[in-house]
Order: sequence, then structure tokens, then C-alpha cells
Amino acid sequence: MINKDCLEKGNLLSILRGVQVMAGFILLAITLTACARESSVEENKEEIISEHIESVKEDGTENAESNENKIEMSMEEAVSIGMEEAAKYYDNLQLTEVHSYDNDQNPDINAGEDGRREWWYVNFANEAENYVSILVADGEVINVEHFDSNGNTGLLDLNEIQLTAREAVKKAQEMGLKGGDPNNEVDWVSGYNFKMSYASLVDKPDESKIFLEVIGISPNGNFAHIDFDAVTGEVLLAEEEIDHGDEGFEWKAFE
Repeated sequence: MINKDCLEKGNLLSILRGVQVMAGFILLAITLTACARESSVEENKEEIISEHIESVKEDGTENAESNENKIEMSMEEAVSIGMEEAAKYYDNLQLTEVHSYDNDQNPDINAGEDGRREWWYVNFANEAENYVSILVADGEVINVEHFDSNGNTGLLDLNEIQLTAREAVKKAQEMGLKGGDPNNEVDWVSGYNFKMSYASLVDKPDESKIFLEVIGISPNGNFAHIDFDAVTGEVLLAEEEIDHGDEGFEWKAFE
């Protein structure tokens, strides 16, 4: 299990309810020191996303019957787009966290099976603790939040990262992880989703690694995630959520 703080449920950014993460690994894209600030960002997020979807409809590039014209991006493409925008605000920025956002207008069980998603949050920081959070969708920047002073989960050296989301989801599929079925209310997530940042396991709190997480449904039909070391490709953790009804939820390892 991974050690947790600052975790919310209610959308994909909080889907690991019950998973615990260290200060270096947060599902919500902003750091522990910025939890209060993140709440204000979250309040505006749905409005921003809704406005984008409506504008796309008005342009005639997408409608409720078809996803043919949506633009899906790899994690690397989203980071590149985000970095170009973030560099307008501060110098010497590095990636600190990136995660896909499960907001396709027409959810698809196959979304993410090639490591690509339509929506991404990409966050950058520097040693001066300047911080920029970028929402990218359909190949363009949708929203920017920037802070002069904000904690971060650790600055990632992209040269160290050897594992791509495409490779990670293939490994996860070989372990039995399936994409979430949008027509199944129990799944409440569509396709595969991804998250990458620094983290440490509970039993090794002083040993931080770059985690690349693939999120989906376990072979047993439960909400699940498989975490890889983004440098070595090693499987660090594979857990599924077990629902005990009124007694709550439990996260257990699966083979």
C-alpha cells in the first residue's frame, strides 16, 4: 500500500479512494501543502470543462453521437504541450506530476488501451517552488493555474523515465487489468487512466521512486491500479478495492 494525504473522491482525480500515498504522490495534481488551494481549483474545474465541451459542440467538431473527431494524446505529448505553456510563467520548470482525466464526452471502455487519453492534467514546478498546473484537452491548453509559492511532489528528470504509458498499460493488461466499462455503474471509470509522480511505499517510506500508475478494473471485477517504477519498469504494487458494504472498503493485492 502507498501512504495517503489530501485525497478526494468524486471524479477520476480521486479514484484511488483508500490507497495511501506519501507526500511525494498525490492523485489530485497539487501537493499536500496546497490542499486548500486545490479545493478552489477543483471548484472551477467542472465549469471550465463544461465550457470547453460546449464550445466544441458549437464549432461542430464533436457531438453527443460521435467521438470520431476527438484528439487523444500520449502522456509525452501532453507534457510537451503543457511545458510550452508553463514556460510563459516561470523559469527552470520541471514536470512534477501528470495524470489523465476521465472526462470523455462519450465514455469508451477502450479509452487508454494504447496509453493515449483525451484529457490530461500536467503540473510543473521549480526549486523556487513556483508552480503551474495545466489542463490539456483535444491537443490544446484549456486552463492554467499558477502560484508563486506552492509545494510540489518532487521534480522529475524526464531523462530518467524509461517506461511510457503505452508500455505500462500493455504490462498491466498482461497482468489481467481491464479497462473500465462506462455502461457498468460498478466500474464508474471508463477505459484505462494514468498517473505519474514521485511516491514511496508504506513499508519503505524513505525510498522514493517515480511511480507510473495504470488504473482500471482487476481480473476479479474490482476497481484497481497497478504501479510501475517508471525508471526500471518493475511492478511496485497491484491492488484492487474490496467493498465490504457498511464496513467500508479494503485494498488488497492481486496477482
